[in-house]
Amino acid sequence: MGSNKRMQRSVRRQILKAHLASPGIRAMEDVHDDLLNDLQRRVKKHTLEQTTYFDAPGAKRALARHPLPGYFLDFETIAFAVPIWAGTRPYEQVPFQFSVHYLEGADQDEQHCDYLNLTGDDPTRPFAGALVKACGQSCPIFVYNKGFEGARIEDLIRHLQDEPQLVQALAAIKARLVDLKPITQDHYYNPEQKGSWSIKAVLPAMVPELSYKQLDTVQDGGGAQFAYLTAVGQTEEQPNAERIESIRKQLLAYCKLDTLAMVKIWQKLVQQVDPIH
Repeated sequence: MGSNKRMQRSVRRQILKAHLASPGIRAMEDVHDDLLNDLQRRVKKHTLEQTTYFDAPGAKRALARHPLPGYFLDFETIAFAVPIWAGTRPYEQVPFQFSVHYLEGADQDEQHCDYLNLTGDDPTRPFAGALVKACGQSCPIFVYNKGFEGARIEDLIRHLQDEPQLVQALAAIKARLVDLKPITQDHYYNPEQKGSWSIKAVLPAMVPELSYKQLDTVQDGGGAQFAYLTAVGQTEEQPNAERIESIRKQLLAYCKLDTLAMVKIWQKLVQQVDPIH
């Protein structure tokens, strides 16, 4: 059954691709609805109408399955083509930073903590210990794309087999992860997203007062990786203490905005009103 559905989706994509390449298809309104899936039709409809789609009751029901209190978690990672730390693989995404926001209740102010390792040493063990401490022992942990954080936790577990208690705690954290991205995708769309549900597209559409463009220098994952490499002496620049401190502040601000963004998106999704100001 699963293979048949995948085959059907593949055929549908091929037909759509051929249709888009055919003469006379120049704009979204030229694309036939019967070639699109439900999500694509929704994007087309609300883009052409310049209206916001918001299934507030559905979003609220989906999030009610993961009641507060809850944590909101994001990682930053670095990958080396030629590993510099023992036991790591080429291009393995090694986490060196996290941000955590904690929300006790919907009407409570969020609390925040974070971790950032700019020593240049393998951050795996101290990162894991700090993560376990920051995430407590219960409550949902919201992330935006569970596959990424989940895979990084699996890597941590693989590296830390000699510490069974830490491995057990990490496995428990992984089991508590809740992906906010598909909930957002199922229940919200604003034409300003331009077909994307990345957090950097959703945040300014849903919460206009917040934007990654407000940040200084480090505004995305690629910028965070370059900043890390600079701080630990892996670029041509040889930073002094003042420069490293500046990088540290930029990285902390960037990762903090990632988890604050999730808090704000969560808060908007549980409201029973259109989340556009």
